[in-house]
Amino acid sequence: MKNMKPDEKIVKDYQVGDIVRTTESFGPNPAGSLAMVYETYPDNDVKVPEVISIILTNGHDIGSFNHTEQTESLTWLGNVDIAYVYSSPSQLMADYRDGYFNQAFAEAQVISEQVGVSSVV
Repeated sequence: MKNMKPDEKIVKDYQVGDIVRTTESFGPNPAGSLAMVYETYPDNDVKVPEVISIILTNGHDIGSFNHTEQTESLTWLGNVDIAYVYSSPSQLMADYRDGYFNQAFAEAQVISEQVGVSSVV
């Protein structure tokens, strides 16, 4: 697993299980919040990269990010091994409540500490 420096920006081909840190606040969620990619899908305007959707460790689904938004608003930290197939917002929330993401978020916290990122959990 390759991790990167917290201030490093790259064009990333995201996949489910990628761990990111937000670089700005989203609603009540402050900049520095830790999140995981739970879905990727094609952006109709470009061939790659794809649009991604992320869920914060507190369970907030803060939506989808196109390539520009990914570059401006997210910092990639690493990847955890999780198999998740998104089906609906209600199923995502049920899976979160049922603890499906607990192990992945615990690993995400370790990754953020390894790269020296002060994350809001």
